[in-house]
Amino acid sequence: MMLSGFVSCFITMVLGLLGVAFFIVTERKGLGMLQLRKGPNKVSFKALGQPISDGVKLLSKSWAVPASANKILFIGAPSLCFIFAYVLWLIFPSLNSSVFFEYGLLFFVCVSCINVYGVLVVGWSCNSQYGLLGAMRAVAQSISYEVSMSTLLFCPLIFMGSFSLSALRESGFSYGLIMLEVTLMWLISVLAETNRAPFDFVEGESELVSGYNVEFGGAGFALIALAEYSNIVFMSLLSGVIFFSGVLDLYVVGDLVLGVLVFMISFTIIWVRGSFPRFRYDKLMMVCWGVFLPLSLVCLVVCMGAGL
Repeated sequence: MMLSGFVSCFITMVLGLLGVAFFIVTERKGLGMLQLRKGPNKVSFKALGQPISDGVKLLSKSWAVPASANKILFIGAPSLCFIFAYVLWLIFPSLNSSVFFEYGLLFFVCVSCINVYGVLVVGWSCNSQYGLLGAMRAVAQSISYEVSMSTLLFCPLIFMGSFSLSALRESGFSYGLIMLEVTLMWLISVLAETNRAPFDFVEGESELVSGYNVEFGGAGFALIALAEYSNIVFMSLLSGVIFFSGVLDLYVVGDLVLGVLVFMISFTIIWVRGSFPRFRYDKLMMVCWGVFLPLSLVCLVVCMGAGL
């Protein structure tokens, strides 16, 4: 039983890694369409070999360590981000999984809370002012939106009565159609939590060059990029299972329709990046503490009253 569980988790993580690699190419192609250009189209048929080409290129480059950096943390920090990102795939609600997480969503909340430490160590270890500022922005942004995001997460759980993603998937409950304001605030919080445009302040090229990963290249940059995009895909999966599982009756149709739903939500995140400019940082924080947190608390009280 332990061997089958280990194999199931390993296969899930490997497939998640492959999906993230091709999602990066999908984002580049999607941004190309939104900006009326082609995007990558030279490597194999329709750029399907682009993830392999990018991976070989990054892994073949040298990993230069700045003289003023903390060398141990500088080398280990990208692996920390990578581990925190892909350990979330252990709670993937597959129909064929042999591992059952009874408290999977609580596991997600715990891992997402400590995920910011990886970004902080990445920005601090390089001993660069741009990297440190980007890491400080990431910490403030993640801590702020984790409060409202966790509150919004508990709104549908009151009706579903379970912390397991597999149980939520079987319920077929379309919470996203009942309280659209909660779903909208959740999706905006996902953008802020994953540091995506228009809230990509940790990588603000116009003011921070590249933010917390400015000094990283080669394999280090590859691990950071894979961790960032893995969080996007997993948050899309989580959003689909919690808010839209009943729309497509995912448990009956199978994993294929779930993959289509995850792709649609992920592509929406790409669409937002190509459509909106970057906001000011003070406005981002004001929206969180002045708008999202009070509204999320009100929604939680309303859901508790309706659940009773």
